[in-house]
Amino acid sequence: MTISVESSSPASLNKGSSSLMGSSPIYSPSSDKRFWSNLRSRVDTLLENRENHNPAQKQLDGAEDRSKRMKEDAMLLLRGFDSVSSSLSLLSDNLENALQGARDLAKPPTLTDILHCTMEKASRENQSKEGKHEGDEENEETEEGNTGLKRKLDECLEDSQQDDDTKKENGQVLKHIGKFKKAKNLAISMASKAATLARELKSMRSDLRFMQERSALLEEENRRLRDSFDTGIPPEEDDLVRLQMEALLTEKSRLANENANLNRENQSLRQLVEYHQLASEDLSASYEGLLRGMGLDISCSPEEHTEANDGSGAREKDLYGISKSLDDIYDDE
Repeated sequence: MTISVESSSPASLNKGSSSLMGSSPIYSPSSDKRFWSNLRSRVDTLLENRENHNPAQKQLDGAEDRSKRMKEDAMLLLRGFDSVSSSLSLLSDNLENALQGARDLAKPPTLTDILHCTMEKASRENQSKEGKHEGDEENEETEEGNTGLKRKLDECLEDSQQDDDTKKENGQVLKHIGKFKKAKNLAISMASKAATLARELKSMRSDLRFMQERSALLEEENRRLRDSFDTGIPPEEDDLVRLQMEALLTEKSRLANENANLNRENQSLRQLVEYHQLASEDLSASYEGLLRGMGLDISCSPEEHTEANDGSGAREKDLYGISKSLDDIYDDE
């Protein structure tokens, strides 16, 4: 139910005041007071109407603010889920690239490839050396006209060169063997690194699988939140949850009270058991003492009984009767 109050705007008031000023060229004190009193009453009514409308307006504003905040929170949550999904996709791409690189590294050069490379290098060097020898032979053929001393010197030089060549070849073979050993060690180290990378990739793959499962759960939760945000949570579910919580709390308090009562009953029963145990121990001790006392009285001689007076004689008869009955009970047991 709304209350509509027709209120004139400030422009209309200004128009009215201008019309009054135009109609009455000179204001009198009474007309001025009447104008200001009317204006004050009008302002008071407007303020009262505004105060009456303020609570409903505040409630509407609060509901709008809550809805805006819920929408902003939902948008922020959706943006967060989108960023998580994008980061997970980037992580999966990086892991795939790393896996491909590890596979490439896991294929080290074989020993046959290394041997082929070393043999090709050795053949190239031998060809270059043969070319040099052929050039030397051609020079020797052109210099056949020289003297025998020069030939002898050339032969000596050739022998020395051949010795140097053989030494160089032996050194190169040793170098190739050293390179081969280095390549072998490098291949072994690369194989070990590939094995470690494979283990790391397995662990990263398991982490990626876990992250994918987690992202799937988050996407499912995001979808549910979107659906609930679009459809809205029905108030019946809130009431049902509240009633269930109240029932659970009452059941909890009832069980706590029953537990306290049972603890008190248990304490009282323990006290009763202890009391009965103590009472039975006292009764058994007194019964044994009474039996022993009666036995001593029975063992007395008859002369002592005759010397006693009549009152004591009657008392002794009673005691004899009690002792006999107690002895009979003891024999029966």
